[in-house]
Amino acid sequence: MGKTETMLRPRRRAFRRPASAALCAAMLAATVAPAGSQQERGPRLAGVRVDSARAAQRPPERTFSREFWSWLRDEARRFRELNGGPFAFALRYRIDGDLAREIHQAAREEGIDPELAFRLVRVESAFNPRARSRVGALGLTQLMPGTARWFDRTLTREGILAPRTNLRVGFRYLHGLIDKYDGDLQLALLAYNRGDGAVDRDLRRGRNPENGYSRMVLGAGFDRYSGSGVVTAVRGTGYGVR
Repeated sequence: MGKTETMLRPRRRAFRRPASAALCAAMLAATVAPAGSQQERGPRLAGVRVDSARAAQRPPERTFSREFWSWLRDEARRFRELNGGPFAFALRYRIDGDLAREIHQAAREEGIDPELAFRLVRVESAFNPRARSRVGALGLTQLMPGTARWFDRTLTREGILAPRTNLRVGFRYLHGLIDKYDGDLQLALLAYNRGDGAVDRDLRRGRNPENGYSRMVLGAGFDRYSGSGVVTAVRGTGYGVR
């Protein structure tokens, strides 16, 4: 090893030390911002603040228009109507939707609460439009021919069995009995089943006219009907007694 090379080694080491110090300072400055420029402190990922990256990935908040809220109100109204309408009764009693609409519409037109109307038809005929009793009662509401002809003298047996006619006449007869007994549903239903003459006779003699029929229609306990039995009649939908 020559004398010249031995003399150069200390000089190279002297140059390396300042260069290493400068490199470390540059790396430190790149990763740590000056105190005056740091408004928020937080971890960084690839030169970007982590919380800023998360905010960029977060979807923008949705704002609902007036049309949306109007649509939502309309859907809620339709749901309430379905809940107390023919569809709900069709599901509850497992009957055809067309028959449920017939019963519901006839009840509303004759001023009978549809809830009571469906209960009556279930007990009278089990929703069989062609039902016939041993004493001659006909159809969904089990009308006696004499009672039906008291409302329309032209009605034949087949005419009484027609669902629309049978329902309208039966519910009209029930409404009249509710009026006669001043809103007493128990007496009105017993008169529908036994005849108002038999009920009046028992009342005059101080007897209880109950034969179990009203309990079958009105129910008991949690399932007991609690309405008045009547509603405001809705007319003019094309249903006629024929």
